[in-house]
Amino acid sequence: MGAAGVARLHGLFAAYKPPGLHWKHLRDTVELQLLKGLNARKPPAPQQRVRFLLGPVEGSEEKELTLTATSVPSLTNHPLVRGPAFTSLKIGMGHRLDVQASGVVVLGVGQGCSLLTDMYHAHLTKDYTVLGLLGKATDDFREDGRLVERTTYDHVTREKLDRILAVIQGSHQKALVTGAVHERDAEAAAESGA
Repeated sequence: MGAAGVARLHGLFAAYKPPGLHWKHLRDTVELQLLKGLNARKPPAPQQRVRFLLGPVEGSEEKELTLTATSVPSLTNHPLVRGPAFTSLKIGMGHRLDVQASGVVVLGVGQGCSLLTDMYHAHLTKDYTVLGLLGKATDDFREDGRLVERTTYDHVTREKLDRILAVIQGSHQKALVTGAVHERDAEAAAESGA
C-alpha cells in the first residue's frame, strides 16, 4: 500500500465493540491491523551502488593489489535495517462505550478525525437497550459488583414499570426542550445586544 495508501487512508467507519472489551483496546487493534496492511507490502528491489573493492591483480604472481569497481546492493532502505515504514496512524473514537457495554462505535482515520467533532455537534440520535435485574443491588451498580441488598420483586408489574419509564422519558424530553428554548433565547439576546 505504501505512502500512496496512507494518503488515501482518511475517513470514518463503524466497528462493533463487544462487551468486556475496552474501547482503547478496540482502537489499538484497528490501528495495528491497518499498520500491518500498510507494512505488508513487498519491499522494492534494493538499489545498486558502485563500490571499489581492494583485491589482488588476477594472473599476477606478485602481491600486487588493485581497486576493482563492483556493483553491490544498498541495504539502507531494507525493512530489516530501517524498521517498518509506518509505525502509527491518527485514529479517533466518535464516542466511548463502557467496558461492559456493547454496540457500534464510529472511528475516524487521518483527516476523518476532524469529522468526529462535526458528528458530535450534530446531536445524532442514539439508541440504547438497557438490561436490568430486579431484586438485587450491588455496590457499583454492575452485574458483577459486590451484592449489598437483595429483595423480592413480585409486586413489580409491566404496567407499573411502563408508567415509571414514561415519567423518566417525559422528564428527559422536557429537559431537552427547556435547554433548546434557553439556547434560542440566549442567541436572540446576543443578536439584539450586538
